[in-house]
Amino acid sequence: MKNSSLMNWFYLSLLVIFWGSTFALTKYALDDFSPLWIVSLRLSIGFVIIYSILKLRGETLPTGIVNWAWLALIGMTAFFPFFLICWGTQYLDTNIGGILFGIGPLFTVLAAHFLVPNEKLNSLKLFGVIIGFAGLYILLFEKPNTLITSNDFKMLSQIAILLAAIGYSIQNIAVNVMPNITLMQKTSGSFLFASSFAFITAMLLEGPPVFEIFDISFISVLLMGVFSTAMASMVMFNLTKVAGPTFVSLTHYVLPVYVVILGSFLLKEDIHLYQIIGMFVILAGIVLTRIGSNKLAN
Repeated sequence: MKNSSLMNWFYLSLLVIFWGSTFALTKYALDDFSPLWIVSLRLSIGFVIIYSILKLRGETLPTGIVNWAWLALIGMTAFFPFFLICWGTQYLDTNIGGILFGIGPLFTVLAAHFLVPNEKLNSLKLFGVIIGFAGLYILLFEKPNTLITSNDFKMLSQIAILLAAIGYSIQNIAVNVMPNITLMQKTSGSFLFASSFAFITAMLLEGPPVFEIFDISFISVLLMGVFSTAMASMVMFNLTKVAGPTFVSLTHYVLPVYVVILGSFLLKEDIHLYQIIGMFVILAGIVLTRIGSNKLAN
């Protein structure tokens, strides 16, 4: 039991590293790739890996119009958050992006109240949401020193990251309420739809990209496709199965801290007091919503 618990924490650490590194890798990838091509290549690489594993397991892609309608929805809630994160990262330091993205569980709590029968708000969860959004206010309106272009682009990029977090919240709920197919089928099918949509859109709007395979930009995209997309999905599905979704949700507490530290050491980004305060206020809000959820379950 002890070894099993240690392995769960090891897999959770991998998940934080895979997801949290996306912001720094995106910064490198943006040197040579547009946000649209980063998303297209990342999803395509992820699909090839996941689909290969699906076939090795003896499974096939799902069939039926209803299943594919749901997979299209899930695929688009993968494409748009990926794109919004890439676009927003052009104008924001990664530490701000990571903290903003960490507010995602609060949007999930609000959406689940209306869409999931057993996930209603109670007073503690509502208080947690209010605290979390107070942290968001601190983060957005304390005159941050992360300006790279104009104030307008800075605000739009912050909104883009928040919309990405909302997109992932919708995806979380959609995956849980869609018809019962295997997790690998859900991932393969949604990645197939999302990667096809991204590739066709990128080709039509921007044409083929020009890059060197040994360039840091392409290596960054490759790492995102392999680890932040394919490997992260497999680790998440396995960890959810053996440890439960509540344990997996602990990533939301650690990921913003990891992104801030990585941005500071790897990209030499400045850390400001208002960022630290905002981050911990948001984390406090998330903790309160989790306590509220546990009380509701009991």
